[in-house]
Amino acid sequence: MSRTPHTWADFPVARPSDPRGLATRRDPVELRHDGRVHRRVGDSGWHMAICWFAGPEHVVRVPDEPGWHSVRTTFAATGADAGEPVVQFSERTEADQDLIEEDVNAFLTEAGIPPRPRGFTWFLDVPPDRSLTDLWRLVGQRERQLPTKAPRPDETATAVRAAVAHFFS
Repeated sequence: MSRTPHTWADFPVARPSDPRGLATRRDPVELRHDGRVHRRVGDSGWHMAICWFAGPEHVVRVPDEPGWHSVRTTFAATGADAGEPVVQFSERTEADQDLIEEDVNAFLTEAGIPPRPRGFTWFLDVPPDRSLTDLWRLVGQRERQLPTKAPRPDETATAVRAAVAHFFS
């Protein structure tokens, strides 16, 4: 586990031949970098807290573009003759990405972690004898030990830090 202080700029940038495929393929997505297997993590404040506490020695980032992703919008059918909901796909816009960044960085800020840089997909090094599911379970166990049922991001960060330290020990 990382010994802070570090900054997001300390996290290495990988430049694979197909960054778009790594960013948009369905889970699970693996990236081989510096002889290790890294797995893509979600695009949320919770996932970024895990990356932050794992630190630059366990995380790599890959350049990403909003236009590589699609946005799914579901419109509910209404009225007496309403049928199935209508699902529409469109390219993710900069405005869509702004909303994602605001949400992720609000969580990070409340957790006492600096805002992450925009424009990357993030990958976590997973030891050969472990899985991401193992890490998610560890975080869940630590979160259930918190005194509140709906912990604040700073409380969640405490659970994440402990789980990540155990995962990489």
